[in-house]
Amino acid sequence: MDSRIRRPYLFPLGSQFGVDNLVLHGEGRKYRLVDFEGPLSIKTVVRGTVGWIVDNREFLVDPSSFLVLGDGEKYSMEVDVPTPIETACIFFRKGFVESIALDTTTPVKASLDNPDRSAPSLPYVSRLHADADQLVVRQVQTFMKRCSSELQPSGYEEDFLLLSSTLLSLYRQIQSRLERVPAVRSRTREELLRRVEIGREFIHSKASGPLSLDTVARASCLSRYHFHRVFTQVFEMTPHAYLTRIRLARAHSALRAGTPVVDVCVDVGFSSPSSFSRQFRAHYGVSPAAVRKL
Repeated sequence: MDSRIRRPYLFPLGSQFGVDNLVLHGEGRKYRLVDFEGPLSIKTVVRGTVGWIVDNREFLVDPSSFLVLGDGEKYSMEVDVPTPIETACIFFRKGFVESIALDTTTPVKASLDNPDRSAPSLPYVSRLHADADQLVVRQVQTFMKRCSSELQPSGYEEDFLLLSSTLLSLYRQIQSRLERVPAVRSRTREELLRRVEIGREFIHSKASGPLSLDTVARASCLSRYHFHRVFTQVFEMTPHAYLTRIRLARAHSALRAGTPVVDVCVDVGFSSPSSFSRQFRAHYGVSPAAVRKL
């Protein structure tokens, strides 16, 4: 691991991956990690964009998204940029989230009768997730900031419980998406969901440039018609509307960081400043210039 990171820290001090719940925060221009096999984790980016590589696929995470990686998944990342990036990541000890899932889905009597029952798995959670409203991102990064003040153990343990509940809510949302897939057989539904999720993640990775429906459908190994139909039913918006939402969320983060409006318009993939301003105002209720002033 080659890391030229300023102010890196693990919290609590002396924590071990997989053994303890911990927070990892780092900031810098250069960082390299190869085939790290960690526990269940949540990756967020405070500033910049970072690509985590899993199974030869790159997942680009920015301040309006987060990445969940499962226990034992190998991943790599390499950062070499002129402007420092900043990340905040949560690592759960092995079995922690699964045990919370078990407790929340089992009546108290069953827990007393069989305390050694096996914990359920959480399929589909491990992937890139959009977070335009920064509900999860803000939760992780607020926790990270509090850790810099050395929380007491009772305080930070409660935060890990809350984050576990957040992942369980996310899992229930994904189950709802699966139920909306237009197919009768469960295996067909699962395969269609897997493919449109690949397309959704592809949209994230290419959102700042020109992107066609044909290109995304090919990445999903689906026809244009089937991809558009399934995506719209699963996510309750069209692929184009989803792409626009990603771009607007990235624009909002960049404007809050002080980037000029014209630069933001180009950077996030809008070709027309007037169209960008109109859609931004319609979504957020204020102009891009007003957000930058704030």
